[in-house]
Amino acid sequence: MGEIFCRANESSSKGEIGLLAKGVGGVEIYCVLSTMDVAANSAYPTPFSHSPLLPLLLLSLARQKHTPTPKTTFEEEYDYIIVGAGSAGSVLASRLSEVPCASILLLEAGKSPPLLTDVPAIARNFWFTDIDWAYKTVPQKHSGYALVNNQVVWPSGKAVGGSSVLNAMLYVRGNRENYDKWARGGAVGWSTSDICPLFMKLENNTEPEFFAKGFHAVEGPMTVRRPSYEAEIKKPIFEAAEQMGYENLDPNGEKQTGFYDFQATIRDGQRCSTGKAYLAPAENRTNLDILPNAFVRKVVLRGRNATGVEFDFGGKTYQVRARREVIMSAGTVNTAQLLMLSGIGPRKHLQQMNIPIVANLPVGNNFHDHGSTPLIFQLDPQIPQFLKKLGDPVNVQEYIQNRSGPLSSIEGIAATAFLNGQQMPKEDFPNHQIYFAEVPKEVLQYQVGLKPEVYQQMFGSYENSTLYACLVSILQPKSRGTVRLNSKDPYDPPLIDPNYYENPEDVQDVVQGLKTCMKIATSGPMQKLGSKPLTTMLPGCEQYVTDEDNLLECLTRSVVMSLSHQVGTAKMGDPTDPTTVVDSQLRVKNIQGLRVVDASVMPIVPSGNTNIPTIVVAEKAADLIKATLNCNTQLAPPISPSP
Repeated sequence: MGEIFCRANESSSKGEIGLLAKGVGGVEIYCVLSTMDVAANSAYPTPFSHSPLLPLLLLSLARQKHTPTPKTTFEEEYDYIIVGAGSAGSVLASRLSEVPCASILLLEAGKSPPLLTDVPAIARNFWFTDIDWAYKTVPQKHSGYALVNNQVVWPSGKAVGGSSVLNAMLYVRGNRENYDKWARGGAVGWSTSDICPLFMKLENNTEPEFFAKGFHAVEGPMTVRRPSYEAEIKKPIFEAAEQMGYENLDPNGEKQTGFYDFQATIRDGQRCSTGKAYLAPAENRTNLDILPNAFVRKVVLRGRNATGVEFDFGGKTYQVRARREVIMSAGTVNTAQLLMLSGIGPRKHLQQMNIPIVANLPVGNNFHDHGSTPLIFQLDPQIPQFLKKLGDPVNVQEYIQNRSGPLSSIEGIAATAFLNGQQMPKEDFPNHQIYFAEVPKEVLQYQVGLKPEVYQQMFGSYENSTLYACLVSILQPKSRGTVRLNSKDPYDPPLIDPNYYENPEDVQDVVQGLKTCMKIATSGPMQKLGSKPLTTMLPGCEQYVTDEDNLLECLTRSVVMSLSHQVGTAKMGDPTDPTTVVDSQLRVKNIQGLRVVDASVMPIVPSGNTNIPTIVVAEKAADLIKATLNCNTQLAPPISPSP
């Protein structure tokens, strides 16, 4: 990255701030930002909201177009209407608009995200804001005992780019066995060999050592590289892992089990969301209309034909017709909600809601997620707290100038690993993932959902300490939950029940990982940084102080978190299977002109972070749909619904 400098610009309009930057190759770029933009970004609770460096930070971010310019008008009819501009919908809209004779309307309930979301380290600062659906689960029966009302905090992106604006950005594809299981279960065409080219298609890997072995690519829209920041804990973690016999590897390559010096979806030190990677380059295509702040109420059905959607925009309710297809890309929770509001779902539940039944399908079933539990450790007090690092003007300036330092970290994550409790397992199919991350006390106090008295007992005496977390996430959950309507009102949040840890085997997988956390955290390399467990005890677990297995099980059932990896509510597979909602072409069974293209179609959650697999679902769907289009002749008729 070239030098960045700022100067007064006398020709700028009143109320504007200008930045002249030298980018790659020495090319000068002049960016202008209005004082309104500064005020809008300062309204979010970030470490920079009152910093005098905020305008300069924003101007430096503005060198990358992070979201497309939205439309404010729309037509009465399109070939395709896509509901949701998230990790799947953005990709699908961009790919379909490559066909010039096909018209696309992309509807998004949220707005264009603030520019500060491009700073990788602060994604969590946008939780509970207007770009987060800010859901909570229903009270959990088998977990969450230390949480307020036993409810799990449930962040989900509500913006152009969806959850790719709020996520941790890790570049993880999952395990080969995941997709082969999909195929064996009836999802024809979704095996590893089928979709491997799509992982390559989306990727622009900027580190030669990764793509040199043939497992990565360089021409896709999603830019991928390692963060430039290295926390104090990173090197000792890998030293400890090596001493314990674990491999340091690329889990997106030949083998997954081991520690991962991870790559993330980063473009020149800034977040690379699907809005940036796919939609921004497509914004000037005349056959694509991108409409934020459009809240979809339901799919319009005529008999068993999807003919359009009904949505609220600008204070009015509209209906727009789809000549060929309506495509649901609203995410695992919201897609299920909208299908049920439209009369597509479990008969008994729709009858309870007094919704006319169009198709009796198991929408909202098969719901599962990577439940996660953290262990917290303290470090030498000479190591600064993570939040203080982020707010330090020296570090802000370093990020502005070099795109390095703490602001370039991925939410403080230093390392991750895919393990199953054995250093050299016979089968390369890990059952848990571990994250090591610097953690501000504010995350523990407000974002985990802990009861105030639990937080005070556990962390009250450590508020001035430097803390880090070792978070264990189950990779192959056996527990299944549901998404159900709370009412017929589309603005009423649905009932989200992941049913965490109903199956006791899930708990044991997490406990296995927590034991590894303890071994790493108390290793020689980590002890040199003053790493040690907290001396406080989680309320309700005191009786297990001398029994590690029961103590860790108590912790697991008491504190559970979502990593927003939920899938399965519109399960894909054999159309004759009564547990499926869509076929392998992603067509909703027994409905004409309706598909689902997002993580809800995944029959089994991939073993890892789900953003990249969700993009692959959209890439595959785009190929399936584009195969039916021919601009040299009249558009082919819509595909018939599956039985």
